[in-house]
Amino acid sequence: MTHNDLTPALLVPESCRLVEDRRPSARSTAMPQLDKHDSHLVDIFRRATLEREHQDKRIADIFGTQTVPKVTEETLAIYLGYLNQHLEFPCQLTGIESRGCFAWEASYIFGRRRPKEYAQRKKQQPSYTDTYAFLRFEEEYDPYTGLAVTVKRVSDSKRFVLPLAHLKATEKPSNNYQLLHDYAVWIVNWRR
Repeated sequence: MTHNDLTPALLVPESCRLVEDRRPSARSTAMPQLDKHDSHLVDIFRRATLEREHQDKRIADIFGTQTVPKVTEETLAIYLGYLNQHLEFPCQLTGIESRGCFAWEASYIFGRRRPKEYAQRKKQQPSYTDTYAFLRFEEEYDPYTGLAVTVKRVSDSKRFVLPLAHLKATEKPSNNYQLLHDYAVWIVNWRR
């Protein structure tokens, strides 16, 4: 027991404890600081930073630049050409999450639980849980929504036009997975 034997002692691993052994003030809403000398955490942050740098370099290399450019109609045309040359076929896709073009599903997943209604809507609308065969890129695109693709749902052969940034390759790890992941990161983080 601690604090005059009124509260039980917490069994927290040393690596998870706060740097300073004090309670945050009532006004503080920030997360507690992590121990910057914890070798496990340092390694996680180092690897994440290194991966981000590698990803930035891969994306910048597509444009032949030192830094990652903003999303514009011109840079989208360059990225489209790159993806046309490097995507491997057949390419199967699925949704990244229940947001964006799949936002209609959020109320069924996180809110009301109407499985029959959800199943009926999934027959008519694309779902982030569906598997799609990539068919082709759409000719028109814009800097906000990015590239769009025509896909065919594997389960029933229905065709949809979906934003590429909302999709990922089903095969992980793969060249297609990396290409599409890099594209999604670029379109989301470098939009004007």
